[in-house]
Amino acid sequence: MHARKEKLRVEIYTTSHRILADLHIFAGARLTDIMQSRETQSFFALTDVEVYNLNTGELLFRTDFIDINRSHIVLIRPVEVPQRSREELRPSF
Repeated sequence: MHARKEKLRVEIYTTSHRILADLHIFAGARLTDIMQSRETQSFFALTDVEVYNLNTGELLFRTDFIDINRSHIVLIRPVEVPQRSREELRPSF
C-alpha cells in the first residue's frame, strides 16, 4: 500500500546553489512538518529540477530527478504557482 503524495514546488538554497524543484510530500502535510520531522529520511527526492549557481545565477543543469541531503539545505520555501496554472489544474465537472 502506498501513501498518497502531492507535489510542492519549492526553492531551495544551499551554500552554493539555488534549486527549483518539485518536492513530494504526503497528502495534507505542510512543508514545516516535513522539515521538522525526525522520521523524515536524510534525503529528499526532488523532480523537475533546475540547479543554478548561487553567485552568478547561471543555470547549471536541468534533470528529472535528484536527491538532496537535508543537512545541505540552508533555506527552503514554497514557490507560488501562478493563479492561471491553479485554475488549469482544477478538475472540471
